[in-house]
Amino acid sequence: MSWQKAEISDFIALEEFLIKHETECVAFSAWLKQKITSYSHIQKDFYIFLKKNKHNITEAVLITEYGLICPIIKKRKLWHIHELYKLSKLIQNVHNRLNSIMGLTNRVDTIEKIIKKRIKARVDYYLMYLNTNHSREIICPNNNIKILRAKPSDTFKLFKIQKQYELEEVYMDPLLFNENASMVFFRNNLRKEIIFYVEKKGKPVAKAGTNARGYHVYQIGGVFTCAKERRKGTALRLMQELLNYIVNQNKNACLFVKTTNIAAINLYKKLGFTIIDNFRISYFENQKQNNI
Repeated sequence: MSWQKAEISDFIALEEFLIKHETECVAFSAWLKQKITSYSHIQKDFYIFLKKNKHNITEAVLITEYGLICPIIKKRKLWHIHELYKLSKLIQNVHNRLNSIMGLTNRVDTIEKIIKKRIKARVDYYLMYLNTNHSREIICPNNNIKILRAKPSDTFKLFKIQKQYELEEVYMDPLLFNENASMVFFRNNLRKEIIFYVEKKGKPVAKAGTNARGYHVYQIGGVFTCAKERRKGTALRLMQELLNYIVNQNKNACLFVKTTNIAAINLYKKLGFTIIDNFRISYFENQKQNNI
């Protein structure tokens, strides 16, 4: 069958499809999970395009209400891109809402080719995965720190370190940073995600948490330690605390980390994560940068 726009009646089959592919794009499954379980009615401010065979969904693409494209599509040779002509036409119909693409690098590259919208920037990552049954318990010195679970009421207390994280790790152009929008986004994350932080002498010095919680996999993001506290084992202790929580929820973990961030890659490997694929976020020209 050809590509088609999904209906609400497709959501159960889509859920089954996403669970099979969850590690590759937790943002997609977490988004669907929230839509299904958190709303009395589902607003049609998003797009999902599906390709099916006789019985099952074989490929899917989400375009969220914020213009983020999450593709789960098969790898194709360049000369087979024409197979996605119908998908291209469907996406072109929402062209003015597109902001960015996030997913495995080969999938992002394919979507770029079929919609032909000018790209402002590409950020390359490694996708790393941890079966929490294989996580490694690492004993670290106390270092006079304590680890706390963050609450929405901690928004102002933690916002300084969140701002440092966004300016250092998220925004390529600091002029795009909007403090009010960032604070609203952060408060919402504190409400719906699992975030821990390290406090030393009464001040937050590091944070780590989830940024998408799927059916069986939690995606970790926003891991950040203040410059003066790096290379002291702080991030290691904090990540171990977060992973202990994830283990207790009987979930596995994944994350994506910039290919240039060698220190972070080594930290995650020490905890048992392995690189499973290349990951990319591409931002379209003249569009705002998403907080990922």
